[in-house]
Amino acid sequence: MDVESLRKYGFKTGKEWAAQGERCFLPEVGMSYQYEWFHVFAMDEEEPEKIAYTSDEFSIPRMQLYVRDRHVRCSCSVEGTYHIDNDDMEPLFTVLFNMITDGILEKAEV
Repeated sequence: MDVESLRKYGFKTGKEWAAQGERCFLPEVGMSYQYEWFHVFAMDEEEPEKIAYTSDEFSIPRMQLYVRDRHVRCSCSVEGTYHIDNDDMEPLFTVLFNMITDGILEKAEV
């Protein structure tokens, strides 16, 4: 997988998200070790250019896909609700579907 091709699907490096002022990557939050990884997030419904967080209190993204060591990983954080369902996950499912359809992802050997 050519990680630079991930940009087509909305992925940016943690460093780029930090440059946009996204609070999950502020130095005091301690996520700078993820600056070189590529990330795509579920975005806020009211401010679509901003990442959706679990709450206003914490800098925890609600849902994300990220690429680390050439593997795509998914992370969901639930707060203020008892679950995250398909409607919530659809934006990230769409990213995965498009990546699979375009042949950018392949099944990893386990």
